[in-house]
Amino acid sequence: MYRILEKKELAMRNIWYKIEAPHVAKKVQPGQFVIVRAFPNGERIPLTPVMWDREEGWIVLITFIRGKTTMRMANELKPGDSILNIAGPLGNPAEMEKFGKILAIGAYTGIVEVYPIAKAWQELGNDVTTLHVTFEPMVVLKDELEKAVGRHVLETVPIDPNLDFPTNMKNVTKRLVEKVREMLEKEDYDLVFMVGPAGDQKAVFEVVKEFGIPMKADLHPIMVDGTGMCGACRVTVGGEVKFACIDGPEFDAYQVDWDVLIARTGYYTDMEKRAFEEYLKAVQGGEQ
Repeated sequence: MYRILEKKELAMRNIWYKIEAPHVAKKVQPGQFVIVRAFPNGERIPLTPVMWDREEGWIVLITFIRGKTTMRMANELKPGDSILNIAGPLGNPAEMEKFGKILAIGAYTGIVEVYPIAKAWQELGNDVTTLHVTFEPMVVLKDELEKAVGRHVLETVPIDPNLDFPTNMKNVTKRLVEKVREMLEKEDYDLVFMVGPAGDQKAVFEVVKEFGIPMKADLHPIMVDGTGMCGACRVTVGGEVKFACIDGPEFDAYQVDWDVLIARTGYYTDMEKRAFEEYLKAVQGGEQ
């Protein structure tokens, strides 16, 4: 059992958990993830340790409420409670080299995963600029990033109540692409790195490749066990099938089959929506 030491809401639908997890804190490296099962018979979800203390034995996880499990965690867990299982660290650490001038991009909550990697790159002697593009109410880790890297750029997009959510998201993508192009035209970068929805990653990659700059992308396909056994997280990279959990999660953006990845991310959307709606109905009806 993994005791929750602190819990707080950072921004709209973004929840911070500081959790006692000595075995993870001891070994985790920037870019790795854990698989969390918060409840008996519950879903297993991949989450990225954002901060950790090896001596004190804790890690910080930040969840975005987007489905049944993350909503249930936000509603039912409180400081002092315990999470059932945390497996990890899993996946490969981010490549740590002196690349030079780096643009590290986080769309929406992707900035949560960018933070420990960008911080480590800066500490290694790179000149790191982070870019966070998101909705106005969803800004997280602004102060932390401003202290951790050479420069942090924040671009927010208002949520238009007269538009549906997919249309609002298109506005974020539009601003993201515009800002990346603007930054690449003004400055020379040795590497671009990005975490975010696959569609946004592809849109940014289309801009980056015009400039011929190397780009790495942290991929988020569907994941179940996180150890290469289930095969759910398979992606096509360089014409070969890879598994994001054991071969990634970081890949060369120029080698990724973006269309296949985007198609796979939507496979379970209907079931996820139904599970979320059923949970909300149960909560509203007084059930747990």
